[in-house]
Amino acid sequence: MSKHQNSFYPEDWKEIARKDLGRVERNLDDNDIEAAGFFLQQSLEKFLKAFLLEKGWQLQKTHVLSTLLDYAMEFDAHLGVFRDLCERATS
Repeated sequence: MSKHQNSFYPEDWKEIARKDLGRVERNLDDNDIEAAGFFLQQSLEKFLKAFLLEKGWQLQKTHVLSTLLDYAMEFDAHLGVFRDLCERATS
């Protein structure tokens, strides 16, 4: 993510989020649950940041999924259904 870590372009974040999601699948195939969990958190973080940037959100340096989800819910309250997923991916 180094070249995109400060990007203001949602597509940059989505590109890396998709790669992280692929890493989740590969690690699950290898039965490496810890690595899969790590990359799941990373993927969710990047997808949330992409969503927020599309809505005009000012990029912030945070990795806390619940905080990002709170911001996202200001634009779409229905995203609250992902609260449990974000909490589980964080732990």
